[in-house]
Amino acid sequence: MLAHLAMAASSGFAMVATNLDNLAVMVALLLTSNRPRVLGGYLAAQATVLVIALLIAEGADETMPGWTGYLGFIPLILGCMGVWRQWRGLGEGDMPVSAGATLLASTVLFLSLSTDSLAVLAPLMADTLPALRITALIGAGVAVLGLGLLGLTLARGAAFSGGWIAKLEKLGPYAMIAVGLYVLANSATDTI
Repeated sequence: MLAHLAMAASSGFAMVATNLDNLAVMVALLLTSNRPRVLGGYLAAQATVLVIALLIAEGADETMPGWTGYLGFIPLILGCMGVWRQWRGLGEGDMPVSAGATLLASTVLFLSLSTDSLAVLAPLMADTLPALRITALIGAGVAVLGLGLLGLTLARGAAFSGGWIAKLEKLGPYAMIAVGLYVLANSATDTI
């Protein structure tokens, strides 16, 4: 039971830490576009990311069971690159936001912002016992729903939300590094 709670919390934290950029864009879109389309696009994109991460984890477990821990290099390297970009002052740039975004456009936009989530969740799930993967999926899913509700709440009180979201967004690369190190360090222990 404790392992399930820890796994749900870990995947939920990873999802939140890598989705803060999505939260900022979601709030901006919710202020200017059709709310159901924006929220539907966000949820569809995150569901796609979760399913792909689970499929990668299952595939990695089947095709290279002894090597899945090396997938930890993906979030580790991407996280280090993100920290390097922060230190060098190289921002990602502002994502163009369309006021008339359709559901498909919103989904594609959120998918493009979710590659870091996929890069973190796929190795995390691949390095986890198969019995805990659904727990990881549930934990990340709850985090996605929580972020969606938070986005709606922040859009209602937009005057108070702008500055601290950008500051929290800087934690994403550090979360990627932590997950990468966890996957690399913990690989041998959960396949036994």
